Amino acid sequence: MLDFLRIDGASGAVKACSTIATIPGEIMQMGEWVRFPNGDIATYIDAQRNKQPSRTGLAAARSSDGGKTFGPVTRVGVVDGVEYGYAFEAVTRGQTTWMLVMTFTNLTGGVFSQQPSRSLAGSVDVIRSEDNGHTWRFVQSLSRELVGNVSINESSFAPHGDGFIIAARGYDARQWLAYADAKFHVTRKVNVAKTCDEITSHVGRPRVFTRDGRWYLLGRNFLAPKTPMRLSLFRFDPETLAIQRHVILDNDEGNKVSDGYYAMPYWREQNGKTQFHVVTYKRGDGGSPKIIRLSYDWEEVR
Repeated sequence: MLDFLRIDGASGAVKACSTIATIPGEIMQMGEWVRFPNGDIATYIDAQRNKQPSRTGLAAARSSDGGKTFGPVTRVGVVDGVEYGYAFEAVTRGQTTWMLVMTFTNLTGGVFSQQPSRSLAGSVDVIRSEDNGHTWRFVQSLSRELVGNVSINESSFAPHGDGFIIAARGYDARQWLAYADAKFHVTRKVNVAKTCDEITSHVGRPRVFTRDGRWYLLGRNFLAPKTPMRLSLFRFDPETLAIQRHVILDNDEGNKVSDGYYAMPYWREQNGKTQFHVVTYKRGDGGSPKIIRLSYDWEEVR
């Protein structure tokens, strides 16, 4: 099941917990929030079984009252010949919503040989909706545009000018920052694992965002080969895509973290200062992961 925590923005205290999505016999994980032009909010869920192959197809739950209640779980289904299993992020501009989604070999159209003009096995595609997420259409294979026939995984994007800035992690110790035009054709890219000494492998579950006119990359800094993972915030130049600043937000001391740091940021004004908050999860040597909120003075980390 997928639970929904309501958090007090100032204190971080959990105000309520409810279940918004469940399918018998399936795991509901990695719910990704999308806000549509009509005001609806939906979460897109990486639905899985406890056996291989695990993915069962992208699921969704929708709210039309600002998140107070959610309707039944539905399947996104096949989009122009491909069924997806994992959504990473969505951007809405005007009446169009774009979403980054991933293919899987056990789902329809997920094998490269079946779709030679489309997706790789385990690739990331861009799809779009003009009707508030009720139907979707294929736009571009980001994997093919970014790195040719090499698969990528967790990705993020945000609007920049007429196009988008994209972050994507490969399976080959490469971490990409790229600019794509309005049709998602990549016009420039940088492997920041090669150009930045603080990134030696990849940034897991990256989040690209802009704040106060500056651009940032947030995520799990998975350092190679055996250094414990950290939660890092990188500031970068949107034109050159060069990393300008690195701040370790968690685990500067290098403790064992076996899993964690799929992070979401938000900001609040408190006592005349801007507070930067990150909600994430973290697991040490054993036991279950814990959902945590980390807080910082934005002036100190930006």
